[in-house]
Amino acid sequence: MGFSTAAVWRMPLRSLPATLPILFLCEISFLLGHGLIMTLLGVRMSLEAFPSQMAGLLMSCFSLGFVAGSYWLEKRIRSVGHIRVFAACAALLAATAILHGLWVDPWAWLVWRLFGGAATAGLLMVMESWVSGESTNENRGRVLGWYLVISTLSLAGGQWMLNMADPGTFVLFSVAGILFALSLVPLSIHRIQGPLRSSHDVSAKISMRTLLARAPVGLVGAFVAGLMVQAFFAMTPYYGQEIGLTTAQTAKFMSITTLVALIAQWTLGRISDRFDRRKVILCMALVMTISGILIVFAARSSYWLLVFVASFHTAMLHTLYSLSLAHTHDWLEPEETIQANAKILMCYGVGSIVGPFSASLLMQGMGPDGLWLFLGAAALGLALFIVYRLWRREPVMAPEEQEPYTPLVPMVESTHYINELDPRHGPYQYELDLEGEPDLTLDEPSTQPA
Repeated sequence: MGFSTAAVWRMPLRSLPATLPILFLCEISFLLGHGLIMTLLGVRMSLEAFPSQMAGLLMSCFSLGFVAGSYWLEKRIRSVGHIRVFAACAALLAATAILHGLWVDPWAWLVWRLFGGAATAGLLMVMESWVSGESTNENRGRVLGWYLVISTLSLAGGQWMLNMADPGTFVLFSVAGILFALSLVPLSIHRIQGPLRSSHDVSAKISMRTLLARAPVGLVGAFVAGLMVQAFFAMTPYYGQEIGLTTAQTAKFMSITTLVALIAQWTLGRISDRFDRRKVILCMALVMTISGILIVFAARSSYWLLVFVASFHTAMLHTLYSLSLAHTHDWLEPEETIQANAKILMCYGVGSIVGPFSASLLMQGMGPDGLWLFLGAAALGLALFIVYRLWRREPVMAPEEQEPYTPLVPMVESTHYINELDPRHGPYQYELDLEGEPDLTLDEPSTQPA
């Protein structure tokens, strides 16, 4: 099954399950704040003359907190419920956003980013598992389309909000804190409850060694995606300030290159449904390698040429994790997806921790251009690995037997709950009746791909 943006827009928002529009309002506020704080921190670090390696270390701390939060907060969701965990994490994010502005110190910021990463993981787990629990086999693809579009536009809008005030002041940190706090309001004023059950009841274990033997390109691709995506978000605002871009230009650059990924998701996804995904990922890696070098020269020519060339790079970069996950799913049984996705997330998380700090070290030695050379080198390494795998083993599975590609949100750290949004595998579902008592009628699980 595939779905297009046209199918998304044909599904009116009012036709969604009753609780999802409320949750989407929370999502918009949260991701506006997240997009703003990500870009603001990079710009402010440059204004405060923080060393470049500190910028990378901050993002690595965020990723470390994210991985830890993914592990610990899942248990809290099971214990106290979705809404309470959402409220706690949103409050924590609001506090850390304000603390960044109150206490401008690189070592204090490391602590705030660690807690911010854990809270972000909690919010994403709540939203993604909720979306899955409120969708059915018939509408899950369209619900995911809404989730993807809203996430992308909200992140881009948050980055654009950098133009609202001087990033050297406390104002924008306050705005981010307000947005995080406002994400609590829709859930708080409606009498609803979270999904009553997740799809974790039946799953088969799969070891990392087995997964690596089946789909090595998928695991390595996820690691490189974490390496590159988080290095991009951590260091690009810092890079913009270092090459003399204004705050408005930096905000436009981040927004445009983020929105490009929305188009790339659909286009590259459909292409990968028709060919060996490894070859599609190889082409993407080669484009990132070449564009990483060209960006260095484009930045010396004009601003809009820089944006144009960088858009090719980021279109591939933001789609890499989704295609790596889809390639891995081609080699999995449905009951193995939960265990496998947790391991893929682990690879992505390790890359997220290593990438930003490594990029910052290269920028310290080579100047601002070191960011794009790092991203290009990482893409080249992935391309060489795929060439080796293609030479060593031809695919056993014919391209037409691949699972249909499902777009995923590429801009924010994902969690292992993202597999529940996958329309290819239908979990048990509860239907919630907001006007009365919950309807505990259990749908039969689907045994066919949606």
